[in-house]
Order: sequence, then structure tokens, then C-alpha cells
Amino acid sequence: MKKLIFILSVFLMISCGNSEEKISENPADLAGLNGNYKLLELDGENIASEGFILNFEGKEQRLSGKTGCNNFVASYKVQDSIIRFNQPLGTKMFCQGQMEYEEIFGKVLPEIRNVKISDKDLIFLSAENQELLNLQKTEDSE
Repeated sequence: MKKLIFILSVFLMISCGNSEEKISENPADLAGLNGNYKLLELDGENIASEGFILNFEGKEQRLSGKTGCNNFVASYKVQDSIIRFNQPLGTKMFCQGQMEYEEIFGKVLPEIRNVKISDKDLIFLSAENQELLNLQKTEDSE
């Protein structure tokens, strides 16, 4: 009986130790990425209230979404552990007070080279590992 309790205790400790969120820094893992993400930070600035929603389609290597005002689409490629986004293409509506972050997003996206992927978060980094985009998976994607 003591052996059984000991074995169960060891198993419980091991399983608790493995409950940490797994983080990947391999851009190739984007191939399995699908779903909607809310953009929380853009180039170090909190813009969670701006309503940016990004949708990843990993197998197609396509990113699409809404920037609070306009819709966009961009493709990306992963090669030699580096990710490269193409310049996003989108609608050209004017929305008073909502264009500033949209312009920054369009400039930042092609600068992305690295990524950190966890169960709920995506952090895209420049070649110098500067945080450019910080995204969180939306509940409707789970």
C-alpha cells in the first residue's frame, strides 16, 4: 500500500510539473496555427482597445483580419527558422481617429522575423528580438 501511495505521489508531482505552458520559438510551428487573435500590443504600445483581430490560416500561410477600420490580408513564408510577412493588402476606408495604428501595423508586419508561440499567446519579434506584436487567442477560436 505504501508503494502504491508513493508511486501515485510521484506521478502526481510529475504531472503537475508538466502543466506549464509550452512555448515554441520555431516559426515552422506557425503551420499548425489557426484561429483568431486579438492584437494587444503593437511595437510596445498597448492597443487592446483598438479592436484589431487577426486570423491565422497556417497551412495556407495567410494572415487576414480587421484593423479596427479596414480589412487586410497578408501572406508569409517560413524559411531557415525565419518568418517573413509580405506587405498587407487591404481596404482603404477612412475612419476618423483609427488610422494611426493601422499605418504602424502595415510598417511593422514586414519587419517580423521571429515568433514565440504558446497555447494562448503569440509574440512576433524583429531580427533584433524587439517585440513588435503581442497577440492573444480569442475565446471563439478555442
